[in-house]
Amino acid sequence: MLNEQARAVIPHQLLVLNLLVFNLLLPIGSLLMSMERLLLPIAITCSLSVFLYIWYRSKHVHQTPLINAHWHIVWKRCRIVLIAYGVSISIELMSSLMASFQKDPEWRSIMMIAFTRIAIVPILLVVTPLLISSTIAMSKVRSGKLNVSGITPQ
Repeated sequence: MLNEQARAVIPHQLLVLNLLVFNLLLPIGSLLMSMERLLLPIAITCSLSVFLYIWYRSKHVHQTPLINAHWHIVWKRCRIVLIAYGVSISIELMSSLMASFQKDPEWRSIMMIAFTRIAIVPILLVVTPLLISSTIAMSKVRSGKLNVSGITPQ
């Protein structure tokens, strides 16, 4: 049986795994293999599924105050990633609209490739600091330096 500190680290571990696999490795790999139209929707769907699970745990599962507080902290970080998703999707939709007015199919293809890479930038700019902060939080929780049991969950 895991102690309270070990169970408080679980939401941070889940977030780090999600950010590394579905927000860094899979999107970068899909761009390198030129399979972004296939793999990016899969990565986003998987990442959103993990976010949904984190949201559910932060709202509906009642454990100790320390563990609940960490689920709420991680859910707040997930909301930041969701905002970055919104910005990226907006850029991608705008690029699709702009490319649809392009008559030359080669230029249309070049525009879509360029804007797809630009659309990933907001996610990368958000994911990197969140990875660092979640890793630091995991270290502090394990060592007992980050005790947020006095925080009342929202």
